[in-house]
Amino acid sequence: MQFYSERLRYEKFTPNHFENYFRLVSQQDVMFHISGAGLDLEGAHRRFEISLRADRQQSDMGFVAVYEQARDLYVGLGKIVPFEDGFTEIGYALLPEFWGQGYASEITRRLIAYARDCGKVESLVALVAPENRASIHVLTKQQFRFFREVPEGDEVRHDYILDL
Repeated sequence: MQFYSERLRYEKFTPNHFENYFRLVSQQDVMFHISGAGLDLEGAHRRFEISLRADRQQSDMGFVAVYEQARDLYVGLGKIVPFEDGFTEIGYALLPEFWGQGYASEITRRLIAYARDCGKVESLVALVAPENRASIHVLTKQQFRFFREVPEGDEVRHDYILDL
């Protein structure tokens, strides 16, 4: 599966995407608001295998590697996956050199459009650390609204929702 937006190309995860995935998830700056810390090789392998399994279960959803079309550079990842309570989760992560260029908004817009095209997604949920103001801004620009606060150990996360 491959699809496009204005500047980006999206490819469904395959084992060939692991090297770029590891480059992304091993970075502390990237993972600070996602898991709290960059992943080591073993942790990255575990999470990547989970994402590949999710992709096999839902052929029209899953994780995608995201590339700049013009320079064929790996930018990061996007995901649209089944979540708890019948919701569908949307998310993204970008390499730091691509922050502040509108790619998060572009990925989010494209994944929303993709979910609408699937025809079976009623609501999208995005999980966000409350202090991640940049991601909250990306989501609210796309009409997501605060939905709930969820305790996670000593931390909390905020879920934002968009009804399609």
